[in-house]
Amino acid sequence: MQRGEPEPGTVWTAGQVARHLKIAESTLRAWHRRYGVGPDNPQPGRYRRYTADDVIRLRRMRDLIDTGMLPSEAARSIDTEARHGGSPGEDLAETLAAARALDSARCLRLVEQALRRQGVVETWERLCRPALVTIDADQRDDPDCVDTEHALSWAISAALHRVPHPVGAPVVLLACTSTEQHCLALEALAAALAERGRPARMLGAATPTQSLARAVESSRPADVVLWSQRPDTAHLDAIRSLRHHPVRRITAGPGWPSRRPSGTEHVASLNEALTALTR
Repeated sequence: MQRGEPEPGTVWTAGQVARHLKIAESTLRAWHRRYGVGPDNPQPGRYRRYTADDVIRLRRMRDLIDTGMLPSEAARSIDTEARHGGSPGEDLAETLAAARALDSARCLRLVEQALRRQGVVETWERLCRPALVTIDADQRDDPDCVDTEHALSWAISAALHRVPHPVGAPVVLLACTSTEQHCLALEALAAALAERGRPARMLGAATPTQSLARAVESSRPADVVLWSQRPDTAHLDAIRSLRHHPVRRITAGPGWPSRRPSGTEHVASLNEALTALTR
């Protein structure tokens, strides 16, 4: 369990839950009224009381929304998890506990089990991204817990690398911009493409623009995906360097500005990227 989380059998008030999750009480009420995410059986005319399972569901709701998911979609995701058995957020809670204990081997096993059970996309959206968002929030409270992020990131990366990749000429080239060091999302895309039998070549983090152009020239992919996590790494020169090559240029990640060079597509999620690259 996370620090300060209620033990099984205990209950919290709405105010305690709101402070724990760092959201407004009005947000809790809205999620319960609009999407049914809240206390299972609140009594009419009584104050709402939240159990440990309620808190797990609400944290899951918050984390999914933090990754960019609409509240309605997040609520449907939580409902799907509940109907498929197990406590909502159980995999996430166990993975976070293992990461905080720096048990990278257990993190790896948990992510691999999720991949076998539900595939790359569901594992990324329901486990990996929310876990990374939660650890990032931990770092804002305690900047010294970088080791936790490293343990979790290593486990996710190792599990994604074990997804069998098809043999064949690369159809998709994946790269980060020259100063972008975060490439886990691209690794998830490569693994998801592999599940669909679509060969991809990964250049990884901090790919120099000149090297990117040379790789496109030599491998001749149909599509190039450029990842940027933050605005300061969204280098438009990387896109422009490919304008004379017969490839589809696709930007991915939250770093890119809304206005991009003409002839460039943008994908905002793993599902959007798969749709664009497999149609």
